[in-house]
Amino acid sequence: MSRIGFYVHHHGSGHAMRASALGAALARRGHEPVTLGSRAGADVALPLDPPGRPGADPTAGGALHWAPTGSGGLARRMAAISAFLATGPAAFHVDVSVEVALLARLHGIPLTVQAMPGDRRDRPHVLGHSIADALIAAWPDWVPLPAHLEPVADRVHAVGAVTRFAGRRPDSTGHGFTGADRMRVTVLGGAGGEELPDGYFDAVAAACPGAEFRILDRAHGWVEDPWPDLCAADVVVCAAGQNSVADVAAAGRRAIVLPLPRPYGEQDATARVLSDAGLALVPMMAGAEPPEPDCWPGLLDRAPAADWSAWGTDGAADRAADVIGEVARG
Repeated sequence: MSRIGFYVHHHGSGHAMRASALGAALARRGHEPVTLGSRAGADVALPLDPPGRPGADPTAGGALHWAPTGSGGLARRMAAISAFLATGPAAFHVDVSVEVALLARLHGIPLTVQAMPGDRRDRPHVLGHSIADALIAAWPDWVPLPAHLEPVADRVHAVGAVTRFAGRRPDSTGHGFTGADRMRVTVLGGAGGEELPDGYFDAVAAACPGAEFRILDRAHGWVEDPWPDLCAADVVVCAAGQNSVADVAAAGRRAIVLPLPRPYGEQDATARVLSDAGLALVPMMAGAEPPEPDCWPGLLDRAPAADWSAWGTDGAADRAADVIGEVARG
């Protein structure tokens, strides 16, 4: 059994969910996945890396994304990662950090990196991609290759969308809807930050008397397992984060996708692909004013009944695990 490390970024919950799915797939192949991160549940807990000296450039002149001088948290974080790397794991998967990828490579550890959508032609991303033995893209292989990945196209593996719900049978048992005589709408919030106005979906629900809304977000409350609410929905509303879209695809629901502002335009990029492919209705792009509440009855009616199998959730985690395992074997 070979040990394979996973660096899990702490912004939002999507990186941790993806690592869990990939780790389970690797375990089924006889590997021992070890997660390193700052979120609860990581095998190796990492301290946070707050800013250091006031006014100092944390990018080292644009060569890196985050390496603030004078940050004790950063020093301890990198030391903890280095201590794990010094034990000689068979491979190390980074989701995501250019600095951690570089640290792994400097320890001589075979390296896989999570590729991300958007426009990432900046110097740090170019460096991080160039040193990886393989890059795993969590989208299907028919999606056009982003420009920032063209220089390393021979190392990119588009495995399909990775979801924690892959292979799970549709089951709405235990959903939170109260009636059966109206359209059911699940709003799937994310943990990476919300940019829509406070109370927006309450106003949307009030403007849609023909629909019952189940709002799962920070303000209305999370549920540990949203699968029943996804499966029970006639329409799901979500952001264009990779994990949210993958979860909707696994459930095969009609979808309205509202991309939120994220670095490098990653959610806009995903939303455009979904819209062009006819997989989801995208009524706005990131940073734009959201549709007025009284527009939503029409939007709900227009959400397409798409064949989500095109998004490639079935077997995606296994395909990614095969890539990581191959890198580990050398």
